[in-house]
Amino acid sequence: MSSKKYHTHVEQNGDHWTAQIVRQVTRHKTHVSKQQGDFSSEADANAWAEDALGEFVNKQQQANARQGSQRKETEEIRRQRSERRAEKTEIAKLNKEKEREQELAAQTNDLAQE
Repeated sequence: MSSKKYHTHVEQNGDHWTAQIVRQVTRHKTHVSKQQGDFSSEADANAWAEDALGEFVNKQQQANARQGSQRKETEEIRRQRSERRAEKTEIAKLNKEKEREQELAAQTNDLAQE
């Protein structure tokens, strides 16, 4: 199993084999995400690498889905807060305008009585 972002790499170190799961960070840069050594044969190393890659990619997909849903919830909460703030600001503006109108009405009544 291989993807655009992850692939396996097996190399020989003396009489042992090492398997790695490698992530393509950029076009030129790679990062070893997981590795296991001391395999007696290349076939064992390849088998471990393919199994580990499948588990690793599934785990990453689940984490991405979980973080995506958490992000959606957080964005919804922020949107609701923003709406409440805007509503409070609008109410405050309307109340202030009402007070000004009442003051003007009181002043005109005072002037009319004089």
